Parts: sequence; C-alpha cells; structure tokens
Amino acid sequence: MIRISIFLTFICLFAAKAFAVTDLKVTNDNCEYKKPAVVYFATHAIAHPFWTIVENGAMEGARDACITLKWTEDVNFSVQTTIERMEIALTENPDVLVITATDPAAMRDTLERAQAKGIPVIAINVNDTSPPLERVPYMIYIGGSEYDGGVAAANRILSEGNINRALCTNGYPGHVGLEARCRGYKDTMEAAGIEVDIISTEGGATDAEGAISAYFLKNPDTNAYFATSPGPVGWEAADVYLQSSGKAGQIHLITFDLTSEILESIQRGDTLGAVDQQPYLQGYLASILARNFVDWGLMPYEQILTGPAIVDAMNAEKVIAGAAEKRR
Repeated sequence: MIRISIFLTFICLFAAKAFAVTDLKVTNDNCEYKKPAVVYFATHAIAHPFWTIVENGAMEGARDACITLKWTEDVNFSVQTTIERMEIALTENPDVLVITATDPAAMRDTLERAQAKGIPVIAINVNDTSPPLERVPYMIYIGGSEYDGGVAAANRILSEGNINRALCTNGYPGHVGLEARCRGYKDTMEAAGIEVDIISTEGGATDAEGAISAYFLKNPDTNAYFATSPGPVGWEAADVYLQSSGKAGQIHLITFDLTSEILESIQRGDTLGAVDQQPYLQGYLASILARNFVDWGLMPYEQILTGPAIVDAMNAEKVIAGAAEKRR
C-alpha cells in the first residue's frame, strides 16, 4: 500500500521574505530496491491555486518514482527570493534541481554554478527562449509555449469577428513568460490589423481593478481582452470590472490557466475561453524524469510542451472534473 508521509513542514525567513519548505518522503512496496534520490523544486511558485496543481503533480510523481521531494514556494512573486531558494538548494546538493527560467539573465550565475557542481537541472513552466547554446543550463523544459499561448488566445478571439481594439494585462511585470504571452497576442492581433494596448495590473487586487477601470474609461471601444494569468491581478480583476460595469459577456475575455471560477464563467458565457498549459503534468513529469535520469541517465530531447490548448464552451464540461481534483 502506498503511503505518503509528510514528515516536515515549516515556514522559514530568508532575506526578510517568508517562504514555505515541505519535505515529502515517499514509500511504497516497490521502493525497496530504488536508489535514494532527492528532487528539489525551487521555482517561482507562490501560494496560488495554479501552483497547488503543479505541487500535486510533483507529489504524485514523487510517489510513483520513489523519490524524496522538497517543494518550496514564496508568499509573493519575486525573482530575487526565487534565486535565493535556488541558492539554498545548491547548498543541499540535490540529485535533481527543478527551476523556472523566469529571469534567465538574473539566474544564470546560480545555474552555471549548479552545473559546475554536477547538479542536473530541469526547467518547468517558463523556459529560456534563447538559442540552445546561449540559454541558461538545464537539461529539458516541461511546460507550455508562452508565446504560442498568446497567439492561441488572439486567434480564439479573432475567430469571433468584429474586433475593434485589444488589451493585454500583466500582473507581474518582469515575468518573462507573461511578457511572452502578451507579445504573442500583440503580434497576432496587429497582423490582423487590430491595435493592441499592454498595461500593468501589478500591486494587488485594488490596484489591478483601478488600472483596468481607468483603461476602459479612456478606451471604451476595446472589446478584446487577454488577462495573462488567473488570480487577483489577472482574470479575477478583469471579471470584477466586467461584472460591475455590466460588460460581462460583451467583451471577448480570454485568460490563462483553469480554476473552477474560470470554468464556471466560461459556461455562463462571461469568459470566452482559457489557455490551458496542464500544470499537473509539469510537476508530475519533472518528478518522473528526475528518477529516470538518476537511475539511467535517460532524458527526452530539449522540451516537452504541455500547452497551449484552448478551453471554451465547447469543451469546458470535459475538464471540470479534472479541475475539481486539482489536476487541470
């Protein structure tokens, strides 16, 4: 019988930033002859439903692969504290380090030292889009194509026809993945002759809602809206504005990732759709591939794309059960 025992959970402070660390030791009847292995997740994960899904995948992958999983996350998004957690990981010499290439330039020194120490690295969720010989050192990327996600969002909106002006919002400026989403959206819209605005919605829910309201007051003809992330500075802020202004269902709103609220909004017709990058697989496959690399040196070539895929009214019902189980 498979048992997952969480034997240590604590909150520690580092550089005046709180982050959580969870060690998960996994045992089952098939693990007796497996080589002990530790996989350390030092990504830009925060306490957010999206990352809960990634963590669930990582945990189940750890169970199936018979590895010890160390999961870390921040309270708030921060490249600086992500790098600090990566640095802590280097001092613990894990068998495999899992990261997000959220800011490749800032992370290069840390990752090159990981390489020098012989710590293999897997990137998930956000990749370095530089040419292979120029990117930060990691073995493989598992996740969506951020730029193509923006392209998919734009194309889904364009399929509705009669687009006047388009908006893309980013709640986490400096996040290269979200910037790539806006860039793919903007390039596709402009190629179709649609003017595009990109604005920041950082600073919390109130600031985000204020920025959105001010934008639409100035640009009332905008009827295409891409919120590049879920949560209070992304889709939630967009939904609050559209509901309060009476524009829900009138503006073609599309977002990234799936929550039960987003799926319900799609079913109601208030949100046109969402781009799915399958975060469960990002965590799960990282754990599974880590085990195969530790045992046999096996690793697929360069990248495994888990997205983009569009979820809209045509297929929302099919993914609701998975979302309820925190797998979509």
